[in-house]
Amino acid sequence: MKKFLGILGMGGFVVCVNTSAGELVIKEQPLEWQDVAHLDGGVVFSNLCAACHGPGGEGNGRAVGALNRDVPNLTTLSARNDGIYPYARVKNAIIGKTRVVEHGAIDMPSWEEQFSNVRPSGSALIRKAYAHERIHLLTEYIQSLQG
Repeated sequence: MKKFLGILGMGGFVVCVNTSAGELVIKEQPLEWQDVAHLDGGVVFSNLCAACHGPGGEGNGRAVGALNRDVPNLTTLSARNDGIYPYARVKNAIIGKTRVVEHGAIDMPSWEEQFSNVRPSGSALIRKAYAHERIHLLTEYIQSLQG
């Protein structure tokens, strides 16, 4: 498992920040879908989301300095929504339905597309179902971060 976490940490989208030049470089590398399929939302978040959103989801990830705007604090979503966790809104943001340019010239990745492409075999319906399972786990994990 430790070996895979190292691979996952380097796979998918690897965010490299050159803070002196203020550059954000994203490199794509394939993920092994069989291993990703067994990870919980917290591990997926740590490896794919924490670079921007921070390890605790507070919007203070190591890549923030290279972005053109603040990254949302994911721990206050419920508080900013009258105490109700906005599950559908969070899920849609992860899916990529709410495509807002967050990082200057690039969007936050459409994780529906990314997770669908991670699983190379099966019909489009199977790949989409796999992607939505990952997105559901991420959405639930973000819900667990609410203060």
